[in-house]
Formats: sequence, structure tokens, C-alpha cells
Amino acid sequence: MTDNKEPFDALLEWLDADRETAAQRYEVIRAGLIRMFISNGLSDAEHYADETIDRVMKRLPEIKETYVGDPVKYFHGVARNVIREARRRKEVLIDIVPDRFLQEPYKSDASECLSQCLRLLPRDKQEFILDYHLYKGHAKIEHHREMAGELAITEGALRTRAHHLRVTLEKCVLECIDHFGRNKTHVSSHR
Repeated sequence: MTDNKEPFDALLEWLDADRETAAQRYEVIRAGLIRMFISNGLSDAEHYADETIDRVMKRLPEIKETYVGDPVKYFHGVARNVIREARRRKEVLIDIVPDRFLQEPYKSDASECLSQCLRLLPRDKQEFILDYHLYKGHAKIEHHREMAGELAITEGALRTRAHHLRVTLEKCVLECIDHFGRNKTHVSSHR
């Protein structure tokens, strides 16, 4: 039997049987994808979110019967692939680079340290803490409930894991900032 539904209608139906609820879930997912791309340093976040959604819609006929779990996780998996591809495209070298492209945008010591400390975490913990802070408001509460379900732990245990990771990150960031501060003082005193 062939499915003659429009791809977007099929996507909404996959998200929820109730069209209104499905439309709301779609908006929450798209907003979360945009934040995910922004937090990964991709400036054209809306483009990448739409590209992710398009890829999911193309794959939907193949996966909708067999996919188990919350569709949000599938979107996040596709988004991680899009992020990797975007980073690879950025890494393409060219012979002559204009000076204006060599100047790094200003990053505070704290944001630089946070990026560095995140990279020190194992990949699964990086993804966990970034996923944990992906949404705001009611969507955040629902997302935490879904995360807890997928990890087969209580929401309290989920909050505890997030808290422990935040404490670890905070300690690392504070040590890093302190290190930056000492190096700046050391450099300026030798001028």
C-alpha cells in the first residue's frame, strides 16, 4: 500500500495523531533544533534546522513503521550529522585567506573556558548536558520527562545527573578562568 500523503502531513501525523498537538510539537522541535545549531556555533541555524527537518521527512517513509522511541531523538541524531557535515565544510582549506576572515570573533574567557571544559567531557556526557539545556519553559519540562524515560531513570535522578555535571563544569570553568587571569597578569607584568 502506497502512502500518498504530503511529506509534511505525514511528518505531523508521525509526531502526534492530533494535528494541533503535532503542530505544537513541530514548533517546539524546530525551535530546539535552532538552539542546538546556535549552541554549536553555526550562524545560519534556521537553515540547518530546516535542512534537518527536510532530511527527516525524506527518511520518514522508510523509518516510521519501525522507529521506536520519541521522534525528537531522531531529529537530534540527524541534527548531529548535519553539525558534523557543516564543520567539515568549514575545515576546507584555501590558499589565500583574506585578513578579515582570520580575525576571530570576540569570545569571553568564560565562554572560551566553557567550550574547552565541554570538550574534556566524554561524548555521551557532552550530549547529555547539551540535550538537558536544549529547551525552555514547558517544553523543557516535557523534554526532561522524555529524557528520563529514555534513560530508564526518574526525573529526580536526571536532575541529579545534570547537577553533578554542572558542578564539574563550573569547577573546570572557574579553574580555567583563573588560569587565564594569571597568564594575562604574568604577560602584562613582563612588558
